[in-house]
Amino acid sequence: MKQAKSTVSKAPRGAGLLGVTSSAGSSVLGSSALDSSSLGASHQEAQTPLQKAVDQYLIHLRVERGSSEHTIASYARDLRRYSTYMATLGVIDPERITTAQVRSFMRELAAPTVPLAGFVAGFEAGEKDNQNAREAREAQEEAAESLALMIASESGRGTGNGRAEKGRVGQPEKAGAPEKETPTVEGSPSLPLPLGSNSIARTMAAVRGAHAFWVSALIVPTDPAAPVTPPKNVKRLPKAVSVEDIQRLLAVPDRETATGLRNRAILEFLYATGARVSEMLNVDIDDVHFEGTLTDEDGNQVTLPGYVRLFGKGNKERLVPIGSYAQKAIQDYLVRARPSLVAHGKGTAALFVNGRGGRLGRQGAWLILKEAAEAAGLSSDFSPHSMRHSFATHLLQGGADIRVVQELLGHASIATTQVYTKVTPEGLMEVYRMAHPRAHERG
Repeated sequence: MKQAKSTVSKAPRGAGLLGVTSSAGSSVLGSSALDSSSLGASHQEAQTPLQKAVDQYLIHLRVERGSSEHTIASYARDLRRYSTYMATLGVIDPERITTAQVRSFMRELAAPTVPLAGFVAGFEAGEKDNQNAREAREAQEEAAESLALMIASESGRGTGNGRAEKGRVGQPEKAGAPEKETPTVEGSPSLPLPLGSNSIARTMAAVRGAHAFWVSALIVPTDPAAPVTPPKNVKRLPKAVSVEDIQRLLAVPDRETATGLRNRAILEFLYATGARVSEMLNVDIDDVHFEGTLTDEDGNQVTLPGYVRLFGKGNKERLVPIGSYAQKAIQDYLVRARPSLVAHGKGTAALFVNGRGGRLGRQGAWLILKEAAEAAGLSSDFSPHSMRHSFATHLLQGGADIRVVQELLGHASIATTQVYTKVTPEGLMEVYRMAHPRAHERG
């Protein structure tokens, strides 16, 4: 049995301790980053006090909170935009941020007014009387350039493999849609697209969390973000598909090819376990245990059910049963397909691999599900998460206890699972027709 994964998982190759780009545009270094002397004099001088505070918060998320790679990357992106916006107001120290400025930033997210090219110009107004003004402005310009490049590349970025061979792929959090750049005439400044309420709430959660940490760490004396109320998240019903649609989807892959066997195993695995795509990508071969029998000390035959070990948000481990259909699909893939796929690589413990023999990445998994959904004639809004929604919805429709579903999904709160108990319009009408005495004439 493998040991449980450490809270501080290995970052992707080429990344530092955080596995993300720091607020100053450079990667926070390895574990030695906790020692400020290891960062180097030039790096220390280049960062503003606000950027240094942001990096401290990101390290806190990784080391003390055990947050996932995607959570840290999302928070780093949001706080980079926050610190850059504050620089346009002439603020480069977290202690000087006011509640009015935090509210101004939230309004900026909903209705952008500062063009990307305007960030650098805004720095000229900041801290001219500071003895380190020259170094601070250089750091701000570097941060602005990083932010501009980040926003310009958001809509076209691919996640790829995103994992060092012995590490784990990060988990997706409840992040809003990536920020995109509006089309502009060449040479004119561009504005980021306005964010929706859910994306603003996510961004402000990062800002409020950072300010609360700075107060607790005695970096600043007060919390200007505490009085700021972010917009409420818009609750939407999960988009689940019918059992018949799932059956059509599972029948799409070609069982005579290696990639077809792999794709069928992936689809069966997701529907059988309700795993997040990132959790599925993290699974190694020895995380899967197939159904079997053994003889106990009294000579009785004991049947052991099939199950898989998943690592969810916060690297929390849970065991989830696997049905017989999924077990058969995975066994077929392991015997008939995986050996030929890994022959192209250097060897990996990953359960699902790509055509180059390495661990399958998020983008590859997304394309597999998208192509299968199109071939099955499912709606265009079908996503990898639709399999998870369908898993939960079908379990509850079949009479499963909501607490059991919560455990299988790995939800920390029952409130998250309760969204699946909401009645759909179709279900509401069906109950009405069956239960109301005058819903229709009775013969």
